[in-house]
Amino acid sequence: MGKRQKKGDKLVVQERISRLFSLSRRVFKESPELSNRYVKLARDLGMRFRVKIPTKYKKEYCKKCHTYLKPGVSSKIRLSQNRQSKVMVSCLACGNIMRYPYSREKEKA
Repeated sequence: MGKRQKKGDKLVVQERISRLFSLSRRVFKESPELSNRYVKLARDLGMRFRVKIPTKYKKEYCKKCHTYLKPGVSSKIRLSQNRQSKVMVSCLACGNIMRYPYSREKEKA
């Protein structure tokens, strides 16, 4: 491919990234290694073509070791109860902790 990329190319890459993540989700139970490989391929595609991985998929893999995260199997999820409410996702493969903010719904009187 030349230096210039067409807009259609990025759409094809985004579709391929979403397809790889859906395959990763489907294959995880039988072969976690293959699932991790699909995540790595999706990341490599995104970097090569300068396409962002959609936000719905960003929380599905570890940012450090690029392992597909399945709650209870390859990751542990906890909620912090202090002033800054956060969801803490721990990768069981490498021990990395990712923190995502969340807001509670306010109780109505």
